[in-house]
Amino acid sequence: MGKFLFTILLCLGFVAPAFGGKHKVPPDEPIVTVEVPDKWKTTERGEHIEAISPDGTVSFLVMPAEAKKINEAMGEAMRYLRNKDGITVKAESVKREEGQLNGMDVKHVSWQGKNQKGDVKINFKIMSVPEGKPLIVVYWASSEAEKKHQKELNKMLQSITRI
Repeated sequence: MGKFLFTILLCLGFVAPAFGGKHKVPPDEPIVTVEVPDKWKTTERGEHIEAISPDGTVSFLVMPAEAKKINEAMGEAMRYLRNKDGITVKAESVKREEGQLNGMDVKHVSWQGKNQKGDVKINFKIMSVPEGKPLIVVYWASSEAEKKHQKELNKMLQSITRI
C-alpha cells in the first residue's frame, strides 16, 4: 500500500496545476517567463505550461525546443493536439510569416483544422530566445473563440520575456 501511494504521489508531481500569474518556462532552467490571466486554468507539465481559457475554448501551450530539433518539437506538439483534442490538420492550409515579438525574431506558422467541436485554427510561434534555445508557443481555437480572447492572447504573447 505504501509503495502504491508513493507511486501515485510521484506521478501527480509531474503535472502541477496552477493558476494564472507569471510562469517560468521551463520551470527548472527557465529561458523565459510568461504571464497568464488569473482566470485561465494553467498546468505545468514537465518542461511546458498549458493555459486554457475559462470557457475552455482556447488552449495556449509554451514549450522550449532544441535549436536543431524545432521540427521534431513541432511534431511533438501536433501529436499532443491530436491526442488531447482530436485535432486534424488541413496540410494545404499552411501559412508562414516572419516578424518580431518583444525584440525576438519570430516565425509564425498556422493551419486550419478540425476537432470534435468543429473548425479550429492552429498557430505556432517559434521564437529565438537565447542562442540554441528556441521557444515554441502554440495556441488553437475556433475563429470565434480566438476573436473573443484576442486581447488575452495578445497580452500573453506580449508578456513573454527572456530571463
